[in-house]
Amino acid sequence: MIDFKLDSKSNSIAFSIHPKGEEDPIDFNVDHYKLSREGEKFFIEVSGIHTNREWMNIAINNFMPKGKFPIPAEYERLIRLVM
Repeated sequence: MIDFKLDSKSNSIAFSIHPKGEEDPIDFNVDHYKLSREGEKFFIEVSGIHTNREWMNIAINNFMPKGKFPIPAEYERLIRLVM
């Protein structure tokens, strides 16, 4: 990962990665995220994911499951900072 920005006021995320073999970085933008807690487990729900690669946008729109995703326990401390 070469860049990461989390805006807790607008609940948006932007990050860039530069995979080995790729000429240019891949930029990801998440228009909205929602963090929630159920018991001792934390979850994230995201919407409006866009990249600078058209084929990735198509794959995300067609194949990414909808709903909440569990956040691993080792990131609990970080999640508490933004909730």
